[in-house]
Amino acid sequence: MTKEKSHEEKEKNKEEKKTRSKATKTEETQETPNVPETEGAANVDSKVEEPPKDELAESNAENFIFQSEVQQLLHILIYSLYKHKEVFLRELISNAVDALNKVQFESLKNSDIEDKDLDFKIEITIDKDKNKLIIEDTGIGMTKQELIDNIGTIAHSGTLDFVKKVTQSNSSDKMDLIGQFGVGFYSSFMVANEIHVHTKSFHKGSHGYLWKSKGGNEYTIEEKGKQNRGTRIELFLKEDETEFVGIPRIKNIINQHSKFVPFPIIVEKEKIESVDAIWTQPKSKLQEKDYNDFYRFFQNANEDSETYLHLSSDAPVQFSSILYIPKSNSEIYGWIKSDPGVDLYSKKVLIQKACRDILPEYFRFIKGVVDSEDIPLNISRETIQSDLKVNKIRKFVLKKIYDHFIDIKTKDFEKYLKIWKNFQRNFKEGVPNEYEHREQLASLLLFYSSKSPKDQYIDLDKYVERMAKDQFEIYYAIGNEYESIEKNPALEAFKKKDLEVLYFIDPMDGWVIDHLQQYKGKMFRPVEAADIKLDEKEKEQNPELTKKAEDLASYLKVIFGDRIEDVKVSQRLVDSPCILVNAKDAPSIQLERIMRLQNSKADFSKKILEINPDHKLIIEMTRIHKEKPDSEYLKLLGLQLLDNMILREGVTEDVESIIPRIHDIMLQAAQKA
Repeated sequence: MTKEKSHEEKEKNKEEKKTRSKATKTEETQETPNVPETEGAANVDSKVEEPPKDELAESNAENFIFQSEVQQLLHILIYSLYKHKEVFLRELISNAVDALNKVQFESLKNSDIEDKDLDFKIEITIDKDKNKLIIEDTGIGMTKQELIDNIGTIAHSGTLDFVKKVTQSNSSDKMDLIGQFGVGFYSSFMVANEIHVHTKSFHKGSHGYLWKSKGGNEYTIEEKGKQNRGTRIELFLKEDETEFVGIPRIKNIINQHSKFVPFPIIVEKEKIESVDAIWTQPKSKLQEKDYNDFYRFFQNANEDSETYLHLSSDAPVQFSSILYIPKSNSEIYGWIKSDPGVDLYSKKVLIQKACRDILPEYFRFIKGVVDSEDIPLNISRETIQSDLKVNKIRKFVLKKIYDHFIDIKTKDFEKYLKIWKNFQRNFKEGVPNEYEHREQLASLLLFYSSKSPKDQYIDLDKYVERMAKDQFEIYYAIGNEYESIEKNPALEAFKKKDLEVLYFIDPMDGWVIDHLQQYKGKMFRPVEAADIKLDEKEKEQNPELTKKAEDLASYLKVIFGDRIEDVKVSQRLVDSPCILVNAKDAPSIQLERIMRLQNSKADFSKKILEINPDHKLIIEMTRIHKEKPDSEYLKLLGLQLLDNMILREGVTEDVESIIPRIHDIMLQAAQKA
């Protein structure tokens, strides 16, 4: 280089420095929002003290002032954004991955790059004596101007408006706004007093540069001879951040957040075990074994999944996903709910473990990954909840999951039956809160039936398909077990008319139907409903018996008092003497049981007792009533008739009065024998 050329370059550097100085002064005079003073934070409007001239001459370092928005963001990021300081390492590794992706692309289209034979990798080293953490990549590197543009400036439109909103809003709003900007590098100042960035661009013949800052309002850049292409970040940690010079701690952070990055990560010369992010690969390149191996690694499982779903989409949001249905449910063995099983990633880097915003809570048993490059890496937990992209992903994924379950149920019912037996309570749990997909969820429910063998399930579609032409309701009966429902007197008329009845044995079934109410336009009706009409054309077979039974019904209503809504003569009973039925709009027996467990003094709608005029017991009671209306024995029989039905429902609280009455009836029966 000639002396004339060297002189010209020096003059040019002086002019650039003057221009930057003018720009800085102009920027300082612009109206910027005030930032609250925080202990240890630099004053935004403070002036930079020039270092001694001889020091500048020796180091060739130039002083720069951070763009004012950067200064304020430093305060916000360090003191307001991150709840877990460890994310700084995730951010730096992600930046290194971006740099490696870029240089990899450049190497494909341009062979004449700096250090073209250098391996693509990320190395992390620790200097415990100096409390220093070093992250180095062999990526694309930066020129001097790129250092200024990428670190000294936030190159986003509307940044000033963003800062104004952030400084004028409360802390939760700050979270929502910050998620829109890629400012992860600055999070390093949460743990570091000073940061040095050594970098060398991929351009052939580039010089190395050193960027330094203590997180105040200034930074320096000097030409420094970095030997190889890439970026080396040295964090001089704060005294109380010694945990980040512990190798196990660093490995744990990497395994939690960055185990799927596509480049080797080496910690103190040891390569971290990693697995390919198979969700980003085309389905055509993957085998069943690839999916199983990934599931075992991802879930630390010793068995394969029951089934899986591999998804990808470019619109309305770009994302890829792989979801698994396990073969077992850990919640079966206890009452504690498990955490959601889907993790949210951005560019193969973990954003949120056990994300609650991808799937509804009742699908928490589904395990897997959702990865979208459209989601900002710095998005906060609060922002995820309201992010439109995340909501679109949720909607797409949920639809595909329902399609997948319905497809399995249709094509491989035995496989679906295994899923149902493990996770039926999750499906049922979802009914009250699922609106958009309620009918699809209802179609996945399975029940026992009066027309199916014991222990054989049917779905609601099968029931509707088998309904009689003039049947407009779905009938169901509730009980503790299959056998007890079979003996329910309310079923007698349905069996006689060959009408199918669903059997609700699980305690959750009645609760589910109370929320579901209808399926494909068919209302659910309990067989005990008082106003149910199975055949309006049916005639009374014995008017005389019916008239006597009506007189007995009037008597019984008097002795029952306010314990019952009414006593009526039944036309539905065949073999049983009586039945207790629900008044219109009354809660189901199962729901009443649940409500009584929560509140023993809960007040419920009174029920209706129907008596069978053709039953021998009712005929004998009508005889006693006609011969001796004030018979104490008749009163005992009447009270016991009602209590028998209440006992059957399992909701009585008057057992102490029932037992002596039974003894009295037995005694009188024995005396007449």
